[in-house]
Amino acid sequence: MKNRILSLAFLLAAACTVRAQDMQQKIDMAINGLGDATINVSMTLAAQQWQMWNQNFGNDPAALKRDMERSMPAYFLEDFKLEKNDMERSFTVSLKAFGICKVDKKGRWTLETDQKNAQITELGDGKYMMVQSPKELGGTVQQTTMITFPSEASDIKLEKDAFGKTIFKFGMDAPASAGSLLLWIGLGLLLAGVVWLVLVLLR
Repeated sequence: MKNRILSLAFLLAAACTVRAQDMQQKIDMAINGLGDATINVSMTLAAQQWQMWNQNFGNDPAALKRDMERSMPAYFLEDFKLEKNDMERSFTVSLKAFGICKVDKKGRWTLETDQKNAQITELGDGKYMMVQSPKELGGTVQQTTMITFPSEASDIKLEKDAFGKTIFKFGMDAPASAGSLLLWIGLGLLLAGVVWLVLVLLR
């Protein structure tokens, strides 16, 4: 399932033994009352990384958008925007993704993490933080994910699925949709993988 959302660029980058400089990535996801989400993925790069990333993707946001859409054909994405800050050598990709959450057989909404024993901290007011360093990227990228549930969500709990992976379960009166947290984790991994691949190919 994870391979469906990771692009060929990410898979090639993950297979390389060249170690990129450690990178920090922040993902903000705000879920609405329909189970859809507005997602922002931001990242700051070193000078050389920034130059290479701009040459390959930063100056061609349409190419980055196409790559992300090809990587996630099962999801509908819209309102794709890329904002860059040359002074800070940082970028933010924002978009709206439909079907982030799904409803189980008991009528409870679920949000999957695809992580066993995920490091999740409750911040209050329906906000949670998850920190991870994906092994697929050699542990060189630290992802900090902020999850904000809508005011309609109630009784939010952290549980485990049949495979022992952490999931959110909550109540909410809204039409059912289908999807998972894998989408936005995949978005973050994809962007980090693209940066890493550029460094490897131009090394």
